[in-house]
Amino acid sequence: MNNVVEQDVIKRTLEREFAVLSIKNDTKINEGRGKGSGASYLPWIQTREISSVGTCSNPKDWKTGRTVELLSQGEAYYWHILRWNDEIEDIREQYPLDLETTLEICDDYNVKHPRNRHTYMTSDFYVTYKDGKEKVFSVKPSRNVLKKKRAKEKLAVEKVYWEKFRHVPFEIVYKDEMNIVLAENIRMVCMFYDLSSVFDEMSMLKHYIATKKIQVDMESEPLDFQYLHEIYRNVLPEVKGGSLVCSQH
Repeated sequence: MNNVVEQDVIKRTLEREFAVLSIKNDTKINEGRGKGSGASYLPWIQTREISSVGTCSNPKDWKTGRTVELLSQGEAYYWHILRWNDEIEDIREQYPLDLETTLEICDDYNVKHPRNRHTYMTSDFYVTYKDGKEKVFSVKPSRNVLKKKRAKEKLAVEKVYWEKFRHVPFEIVYKDEMNIVLAENIRMVCMFYDLSSVFDEMSMLKHYIATKKIQVDMESEPLDFQYLHEIYRNVLPEVKGGSLVCSQH
């Protein structure tokens, strides 16, 4: 990673940590931040609280209808990959960790608490599976982050919090190791997951792929929608003027 990119990553990381100070903790608690699930969940940090929003994004969770708060491109890629997995019930992003517990961990391990002793740490994704299992994911740009002592300390605190105190597996995932083709293909088709967003045959094709009525290779290369339309046009309902002409198969 070159110096410019690395400095940008560091800048965004600092902005993210500072965001928790932009709104007082008691205000966030009163708003219900970090509470709820599915459509009712409210992330602890929201993109509007980040001064540099260039890499932030707010996709709509096509399964719950909730607006998602993603603070980096890596988070956006991985959220789409997670959401595509039908074994997953819920994804809670920017999930707050109990402050007293993280303070205790830092004291036990003689590590400085991130930012200050009044700042809530957050985990990128707290995932609940349909079988009841849970897992937490932290998204980082690359494994180079592990070369930095302070970054390793923060990740260690997060890992101890989840695995020792909450008995939930914790995993670090890296943007430069993700299948970006898969993530982008998911993003492209799932904009049309809701049938009400369909306005022509091409968007109907994307709807069919998003809802998995048509199975295609999502992982190897960017989807060629013109080619796929030629293959599957006979199984797609006809759309004219934004309305279905015939019933769905």
